[in-house]
Amino acid sequence: MGGSDIALLRLVESLDKDRYCPTVLLPGDGPLVDLLKGAGCRVEFLEMMQLRTLPDVDYQFRYIGKFWPTVRQIAKIIERDRIDLVHTNSLFSLYGAWAAWLSGCAHLWHVREIPPAVPVAKRIFSKLVLKLSTRVVVMTEACRVGLFDGMAVPDGKVVPLADGLDLKRWRSDISGERIRRELSIGPEVPLVGFVARLDPWKGLDVFLKAAAIVSRQFEDARFVVSGGAPQGYESYEKKMQQLASELGLEGKVQFLGWRYRMDDILEVMSALSVMSHTSISPEPFGLVLIEAMAAARPVVAAAAGGPLEIVVDGQTGFLTEPGNAEAHGEALCKLLADEQLQRQMGRAGRERVEQCYSMEVFIRNLDEIYEGIFQ
Repeated sequence: MGGSDIALLRLVESLDKDRYCPTVLLPGDGPLVDLLKGAGCRVEFLEMMQLRTLPDVDYQFRYIGKFWPTVRQIAKIIERDRIDLVHTNSLFSLYGAWAAWLSGCAHLWHVREIPPAVPVAKRIFSKLVLKLSTRVVVMTEACRVGLFDGMAVPDGKVVPLADGLDLKRWRSDISGERIRRELSIGPEVPLVGFVARLDPWKGLDVFLKAAAIVSRQFEDARFVVSGGAPQGYESYEKKMQQLASELGLEGKVQFLGWRYRMDDILEVMSALSVMSHTSISPEPFGLVLIEAMAAARPVVAAAAGGPLEIVVDGQTGFLTEPGNAEAHGEALCKLLADEQLQRQMGRAGRERVEQCYSMEVFIRNLDEIYEGIFQ
């Protein structure tokens, strides 16, 4: 599951079921299904091809050929179940918007991505998003600018809504002892973590090069890469393992794959000394950053996109130039050399999450958006 999937689950879990009756439409079975049902949500399946930028002409033609039949099927579900609002959970899921338009239903488009900077195509897409939506929700200013920069947008049409965490569960006193014990890493050993799927734009190579810099200054430091390769990127994972070996990190970095899942991530974050974020393209939000900060862990993040809004440089962590492994490594070293600074930034990060990124704040703001649609 990616960040948008986890965010969707947390949204459904937190909705007041006396006011809302959520149905989630998925393309097939998977790890979300039982969790969504357990959260009081009805789940339906409908085969939906994903919009993907693959250099595969056959795939693109099949997507186009199946698009309108899929839209019509969704419109029938909307009409059958008397759906009042369609909430599309990704900028790149086009079916919901057109199905809502076809059935005359209100539509909220939740923009969780920064679109590719293709001038003409982006302008057409941006106008389409506005035309087919009652409201557009953007996770960050980076998402808004990435989609609508330079465009005239009607007042109140596009509203910000950052994801949140249930801070009753995401407590800062949770121990990471189990994770360290399972990984044979002692409690006093400096541990730096990379928590993300192994997609090339997440910048794992930058993390590994920064880890090599840290390792030269802190010989006992250890590193974990928590997350596996999405389908089609298995060769990239092997390439990164080879890079770690070439950098002299054998025995110092552990590739955990999908060993730890959503329910383990709080303990994973709590096990870390510092959380490292090294995306080489602007991150739309940065869910792992608020998760680490909720666990009172300092972060070192790439200064582009969402992290610029989440991380207060010098207070809750450090921001470094995207792709600059040397600067990233130096920032990690500065934190690892000063345990008091780690604790200070960890506390500041926790306070920032409590103020800005709690699920209570998220749901209150979402309620206002939903209510505004029907006024």
